[in-house]
Amino acid sequence: MLIILVLSTENTLFAQESDLDDLSKKTTTELLQEVLEITPEKHTIYEQELLKRSIDDAEKIDFYTEVGRAFIVQGNYELSDYYLRKGIAYAERVQDSQKLSRLYTLLGNSKLMTWHNQEALDAYYKALEFTTKQEGIDDRVVIIQPNIAIIRRRMKQLDQALDACNEALAIIPYTAFNNQHDHVNLLTIVSEVHLDLQHYDTVLKYVNQGLSMSNELDYKRGLIDLYTKKGAVYFYKKDYEQSLQYLKTADRIYRESSINNKTFVININYFLANCYVEKKEYQKAINQLQLITGITDTDERKNYTRLINAYKLMAASYESIGDDKNSSDWYRKYGELYKKYQDSKDELVNTIYEKDTSILGKQIETLEDQKARQKRTALYFLILLIAVSGLCIFIVYWYKRKQRSNKASFDKLLEKVNELEKSSKQKSKPKEPSRELIIDDQKVIEVLKGLKRLEQQEFFLHTDCSLRTMAKKVKTNATYLSKIINTHKGVSYNDYINNLRIDYAVNRIKSDKKFRSFSIKSIATELGYKSDYSFAKHFKSKTGINPSYYIKRIEEI
Repeated sequence: MLIILVLSTENTLFAQESDLDDLSKKTTTELLQEVLEITPEKHTIYEQELLKRSIDDAEKIDFYTEVGRAFIVQGNYELSDYYLRKGIAYAERVQDSQKLSRLYTLLGNSKLMTWHNQEALDAYYKALEFTTKQEGIDDRVVIIQPNIAIIRRRMKQLDQALDACNEALAIIPYTAFNNQHDHVNLLTIVSEVHLDLQHYDTVLKYVNQGLSMSNELDYKRGLIDLYTKKGAVYFYKKDYEQSLQYLKTADRIYRESSINNKTFVININYFLANCYVEKKEYQKAINQLQLITGITDTDERKNYTRLINAYKLMAASYESIGDDKNSSDWYRKYGELYKKYQDSKDELVNTIYEKDTSILGKQIETLEDQKARQKRTALYFLILLIAVSGLCIFIVYWYKRKQRSNKASFDKLLEKVNELEKSSKQKSKPKEPSRELIIDDQKVIEVLKGLKRLEQQEFFLHTDCSLRTMAKKVKTNATYLSKIINTHKGVSYNDYINNLRIDYAVNRIKSDKKFRSFSIKSIATELGYKSDYSFAKHFKSKTGINPSYYIKRIEEI
């Protein structure tokens, strides 16, 4: 055995020496090409041979960059990370900002593909940091910002995702990407973010722009993706006929192309099935779902939501046509798929389920034990009747109590509004400047006058009404303005702006009938809020009632 081991070791060493001899005869270009085709075990040998040659740091950086990029294309992200970090080390040594920007962008791409969201984000911001040190940075920013938007969207940071998209949209007309495939891809990302925010009209604006561009470029991927999004918009708007029209167009283009993309298949058929369910055409829904429920080997976590919900939709469709056996089977498969992915650390996966495992178990148990439960129907009905009666009594009690509370808050608010209207002609004297604030009195008075002027101009209704922007308007800095507002208004800057907006809303809703007819979302937009949720939260915090209740009572009066 010892002899065999020695001979084996000698053979291995001889083979490595032979490999090195062969490599020494190859050109640098040939070695670079072969690195992408050899087994991982031989990478070190090739790398050592390349580094032994008299190539300077710039060539080494280029080598690591190109090999790292090639492995991303191949889907070998572990090796791409290894080579890209090697390149970063050399580029940092020579302080080459341009190469560092490219390397960190590629590293971000690698981490993006493996769903290491925070690492990807860190890499992209590093890339932006080095990008700003160069001339002609627009092209690089257009590459990086959409990827940042993708990560922010995954992390449910939709406002930040939208900011990244808007920055890229503002720059792209001045780059080489304008009206090209990357421009279309950017529009699809922007559309996705607005779709998450339920800004359906805005989605349609960007989708139509992207479709026009894709038709001119004959860009099939763009057409498929954007027609699918357009179908999704009309599905959410409950226009199922229009939705089906656009989804079928996306499906036709996909079938006629040579593209093989699981995400396209899942998205198209998922929304087609949902439309058929809404139209109560359950067999058609089942036919569409059968095209995607077999896709269980995907590593793309963005598909988890649609796949798992497709299983649930399949179970519900069978249940609707009275096929309890298939329904039960699909609920069980849904549970198994849920269990398979429930340990995922990504927050996107953790929020896609409407019911947890225990509720799902009850659903399956309900279907399988249906015959046994029929014998206990009378008893269950009685228990249910008692429970429902008790619940109804509780709901009526709670509703009346809530109505009394809302009425009291409304009366108090209306009384306050009426008092303010009566005293609106009286000018309030400014408070004495605080001695704790180390700013001269004249400067404080000028800032307060500036604030008063901005209040009269209703600047607080602008979406860009930030502390820094307002500080520029009143000719001071953000720190001083914050201190002045804290001292003389008695609140923080955010509370100051929210108080002005809510006071404005209360008064305008009372006096403007047309404004009352707006949706809560439209009112929120008019007031400068980015979402109706934020507006409703601040309105209730200040008044004690929801804006919808206030509008309803004002209409009654």
